[in-house]
Amino acid sequence: MDLDLNLLKVFLEVYEYQSYTKASSTLGITQPAVSASIKRMESEIGESLFYREGRGMKPTAMAIRLAARFRVGFDEIQNALADRFTYSAYISETLAINLPNLPSISVEHTPADQDEIIHNLKSLSIDLAVGIIMIKDHAIVSEPLFRESTVVVCSKQHPRIGDTISRQEFYTENHTALATLWKGMDGFAHISQDAGEERTVVCKTRSVSSLLLDASSSERIAVVPNRIAMMWKDALGLKVLQNPIEHKQLEYSLAYHRRYHNTERHRQLRQTIKDVILNDASLGT
Repeated sequence: MDLDLNLLKVFLEVYEYQSYTKASSTLGITQPAVSASIKRMESEIGESLFYREGRGMKPTAMAIRLAARFRVGFDEIQNALADRFTYSAYISETLAINLPNLPSISVEHTPADQDEIIHNLKSLSIDLAVGIIMIKDHAIVSEPLFRESTVVVCSKQHPRIGDTISRQEFYTENHTALATLWKGMDGFAHISQDAGEERTVVCKTRSVSSLLLDASSSERIAVVPNRIAMMWKDALGLKVLQNPIEHKQLEYSLAYHRRYHNTERHRQLRQTIKDVILNDASLGT
């Protein structure tokens, strides 16, 4: 039997998620295409593979037997391919600054656009991402790393702000903020637990570095992660102030496509990056 490997790929996704809908989302194809692939595979092997139960698809005994053997083969293929290529990784700007050169890894700053991160992980355009990743997707594994609070930064020559900043001053002053919106809100709105006023954002930037530079050279203030503020406060002449607004901590995680979960080289890569970043984070606290 000369079985199309693409059919096996679809079969394994349906088997893992027990859902045509979730498999189609992971594979980036339509649900009818998934259904057609399963029917074609059933026709070629002469056995039923799934049956509907409620809203899901349950595997038959034949599917269970095939999946166990197919998965081993696909993992071996994944490992073989992993040995040939350099991995590409998104690393948060605030973490990448102290990241040493790592062999076989090409690093880009994690995009602020959450949809772009998830799309590139799902399409395998990027092998893993480290940062503040708020969007959840069944195709993506997200491993928590650490948390940190935010602080307020402003120029040491700021004419109105002293060594502390009050809630009233926070909302009175003009702000610089990241331009990207996640589900219609900026990053601070997602973590703020103050349901009262909104910040007056008069300048938007694309990176945390730009936030720091703008705050150091203007009368605007910015909310940034504590670690990067402490790292650059002296060089940029910044005051670092306790954030007067009650807020949830920033949560950093390492995310990757589920199909890489059992790939040995990828697992080694994940562990290396976690060790380096967690060590750096502990030194910065």
